[in-house]
Amino acid sequence: MIRDFVLYNGIWINKRSIRISNTMDVKDANFLLKRKGLIVRNTYNWDKETPTSFWYVIKDTFGGIEELPSKVRNQVRRALKTYVYKIVTYDEMLNEGYDLFNKSRRRFGGNIRITKEQWKYRLLRDSNSEFWIGYDIETGKPASFAINTLFEDYCDYSTMGIDPDFPNNTYPMYGLIYEMNRVYLEERKAHFVCDGVRSITGHSNIQSVLEDKFKFRKAYCELQIFYKPLIGVAVKILFPFRKLIKNKKIEAVLRQEAWARGKKE
Repeated sequence: MIRDFVLYNGIWINKRSIRISNTMDVKDANFLLKRKGLIVRNTYNWDKETPTSFWYVIKDTFGGIEELPSKVRNQVRRALKTYVYKIVTYDEMLNEGYDLFNKSRRRFGGNIRITKEQWKYRLLRDSNSEFWIGYDIETGKPASFAINTLFEDYCDYSTMGIDPDFPNNTYPMYGLIYEMNRVYLEERKAHFVCDGVRSITGHSNIQSVLEDKFKFRKAYCELQIFYKPLIGVAVKILFPFRKLIKNKKIEAVLRQEAWARGKKE
């Protein structure tokens, strides 16, 4: 089980297929924490019928454009008339996606550009990645992108973004989401597509958009969290005061701890 975990921003995360994840033993978690990292996060009992405080956001059916609300259908049609969406090579994403990624970060207050080397590392981080770019049909300029991770029976939408310089009323992201859903669910017959776990930071509304407009749903599961000893002590001390703390990083850690304890906050 240990070999299924990868370190991301100081947190060990299970990259095995989420449908077959199991409970984690404390010894295994401590083994990882002695190597590197501050926290281990594990999920199990995936897609429970009973609601829990933690979930993945998934879509496991595809009904074409007719399944979407009327307003969203029109928005997607406009996007498909304005942009063409393609699966691209690593080299294309490396060169055309670099500026696009940095521009997309501006929407969420990310003013620090990543370097080309950091971008290269991001693209090579997962050996089973697939890259998409949405191009303006008239100008050929890239307007939206996605980095997806392919598993045996599903696709994880790891990273998505748009160039904020393109008009909002052309809906470059909506067309991208629709096309990826169509390819993975209808053409390739994936069991589901996934936009990851419940948002911990809350800086993006993409998951509510997927649920409200594209028929995604919550796949409930259980959450386990393990800490480095000093981090664990700090969490225990600060947890009762979590609603008074304004530091965003500490807030996120304590919010995740609350979910692991089953609190529906």
